[in-house]
Amino acid sequence: MSLQEQKRYIGEKVQVKNEKNLGVITRIDDERGLVYVQFKRMREVGYPYPEAFEQGYLSMKISKK
Repeated sequence: MSLQEQKRYIGEKVQVKNEKNLGVITRIDDERGLVYVQFKRMREVGYPYPEAFEQGYLSMKISKK
């Protein structure tokens, strides 16, 4: 995935499997292979990237800009 595509995903809402609320993608770390999702109350969790998207663990709620 190109850098421009990754930047497009930052700030987008995602639904995480087994989570009640939506989260927001805050950053994508290619070196570690993680995508960080922030939830309410400032809780930030890292998920494997891009496996979490491919396996359906994270689903994008892309807003039209």
